Amino acid sequence: MLISSLCMVGYDGPAPGLEVWPAQPKHCKPDVAQASFNHSLAMARKADALGFDWVSVSEHHYAPYIMTPNPAVMAGALTQAVKRAKIALLGPLVPLSNPVRLAEELAMLDMLSGGRVVVLFLRGTPNEHRTYDNDPDATRAQTQEGIDLVIKAWTSDDAFAWEGEQYQYSNVAVWPRTVQQPHPALYGSGNSEESVRFAATRRMGIAFSFAPPEIVRKWVKLYQEEAAKVGWQPDPSHVIYRGIAYSAESDSRAADEMGAFFGAKAAEQAKIQQETLGGPPVVPLITEPYFVGGPETLKGRMETIRDCGVGVVDLAWGIGNPAQRAAALDCFADNVLTTAQNL
Repeated sequence: MLISSLCMVGYDGPAPGLEVWPAQPKHCKPDVAQASFNHSLAMARKADALGFDWVSVSEHHYAPYIMTPNPAVMAGALTQAVKRAKIALLGPLVPLSNPVRLAEELAMLDMLSGGRVVVLFLRGTPNEHRTYDNDPDATRAQTQEGIDLVIKAWTSDDAFAWEGEQYQYSNVAVWPRTVQQPHPALYGSGNSEESVRFAATRRMGIAFSFAPPEIVRKWVKLYQEEAAKVGWQPDPSHVIYRGIAYSAESDSRAADEMGAFFGAKAAEQAKIQQETLGGPPVVPLITEPYFVGGPETLKGRMETIRDCGVGVVDLAWGIGNPAQRAAALDCFADNVLTTAQNL
C-alpha cells in the first residue's frame, strides 16, 4: 500500500467553519496565512524525509480549510521542497480550468519534479462550481471532455484542432512534453456510477474521500467490473482513499486531543458566525474522522481499507495546532507507516 500525506494548507487562525461559504476575506490575516503556508511546506518536507510515498495537494476556493485555489502553484513549490516522494495533484477541478492550460501546467510540473507527478482530475462540489458562476449542469460534460482533451494534448506528436461540445481550439501544441510517457498516472472520481464507468473506460484510476468502507467496497467492485468490460484489470494502486488523520500514542489520547481541538474550533467559529453568515452550505466531510487513534487502531483501519481494494491512502492532517500535527505525523511514521506500506 502507498501512503500519501496531504499538504493541506489550512488557515491556522480564527475563521468561519465548513458550513459558511464563501468565507469573508476579512477573516484572513496575511501573517497568519503565510505562517500556515510555511507550516504546510515544513510538513511536506517532513513527510518526504519520513518515507511517505506521496505528498498531495488539493483545490478549494473561498474557504480557509484548504487555501490552494490553484494546486499547480502549490505543487510547483513542492517540486523544490519534496525531493523523493511523488507529488499528487488530487486534484485540479476541470470545469474551473482551461484544459489546454491545465495540460501545459501539469507538463511543466512533471518536468520540474523529474517525472514524479500524479494527477486526479475532479469535477468539484456544487459550491465550488459557484466560484466563477459556472453552469452546474455543464460541469460533468466539461470534466469528461476536458480530461480527454488533456490526454490528447499530452500524447499527440502534432498540433491539432479540437472541436468539442464544451471546448473549441484551433491549435493545441503543448510544450514542454511530460517526462512520464505517455503521460503521468491519472485518476478520476469514484463517487458515482457515471464517474466510475468513465474512469474505467479511460483506464484511469479512481479516488474516494471520506466514504465509509462499505461504500468504497461497492464502488471498487463496480470499477473492476467496468474495467473488465473494456479489456483491462486495475490493481489496488489504481484506487485512492482520503481520510482525516491524527495519530497519538493511544486511542484515548487521540480522542481527547481531537475533542479539545474541535471544541475550541466550534467556540471560535460560533463567535464568528454571530457576526456574519452567508453563502450556500458546504456539506460536512464526515461526522467522525476515520484515521484517528493509537497505532494498533490505525493499523486495523489500514487493513480494512486495503480489503476494500484500496492501494493508496491519502492522509489529511486536519486536526490540532501546527505542533500537534507535526507530532501526529511523526507518531504515524514511527508506529504505522512501514506496516501500512507492507500491506
